Amino acid sequence: EDGTRYSLRPRMLTLSHTYTTSNTLSSAAQPILERMSAALHESFSVATLDGEDIVYIARTSVSRVMAVDLHIGSRLPAYCTSMGRILLAWLPSDQLEQYLTHVSLVPHTTRTVTSVDKLRLILRNIRRNGYALCDQEYEVGLRSLAVPVYSPSGRVVATINLSGNAQRMPVFDMQTRFLPHLRNAANELSVFLR
Repeated sequence: EDGTRYSLRPRMLTLSHTYTTSNTLSSAAQPILERMSAALHESFSVATLDGEDIVYIARTSVSRVMAVDLHIGSRLPAYCTSMGRILLAWLPSDQLEQYLTHVSLVPHTTRTVTSVDKLRLILRNIRRNGYALCDQEYEVGLRSLAVPVYSPSGRVVATINLSGNAQRMPVFDMQTRFLPHLRNAANELSVFLR
């Protein structure tokens, strides 16, 4: 306004809203997430990869306290989040190597993996197992589980996840109680992409 500083106006929200409502993936994902959230009383999200970050394109949340305020458009580093690791694990090998060469693995908590070799091994295991689980690597007390969403061509185009408090949500519960729901939701979402 004064010729030296710039700021975004509320009108930018219209652009964001237009993208999310016109994007088939986010439009299809939102009711699936809302249905799961209502049935299971947990927070669910869908994200895609944009550079070195994941970007949330659909989200539901239950009212529980988390330090990170996540909403559609939020960006988080891919290397230390379950959704990011899903998207990295299914990148073509040349793109993954380029990512690993340039990414800065900053420790967000004492549990954050900061070794490229260890991350590479984790990504291989994720691809073999078909899911990713991150335990307090981005935020202390936050545990998350994610699965891939496939396009008709078999390419992973997005990921869907569950996130919650680590004390309230043991790893075993996530794998036995919630993983089947995530896989079903990912399969349902994949159908919409056909």
